[in-house]
Amino acid sequence: MTKKKGFTLLESMLAVAIFAVVGIVCLENYLLNISIAQKIIDQQTCVILARQKEFEYLKNPDNVPESGDFGSIDPEARYKIETSDITLSETVTVDSEVVFNFTVVRLIVEKHSSRISYPVLIKSAGDSSQ
Repeated sequence: MTKKKGFTLLESMLAVAIFAVVGIVCLENYLLNISIAQKIIDQQTCVILARQKEFEYLKNPDNVPESGDFGSIDPEARYKIETSDITLSETVTVDSEVVFNFTVVRLIVEKHSSRISYPVLIKSAGDSSQ
């Protein structure tokens, strides 16, 4: 009786199943890495666009709308400028109190699922200079 060389059907099916499982795991990891890379790119883009809008705002704050997009630079990204007034008070002695009033300007930039809040300007509320 001679032995035949080769693989049986069961061995071949088992090998294909193992390759399929390994292939699915590799594909899932690849797609996950692509998704994470896209989020990182979107966040970096948001920071760059926020810095650009900050420069425009500091140069001439009256000409920058409170919200909008970045036009042809990146039509998928949007921004919003928020202004907050903050008051801090501290009692120095029983009959004296120190009060600080600040205006905080921050820029919120969104692109896809990425969102950053970028502080643009902190100034004294009584200060008229930029």
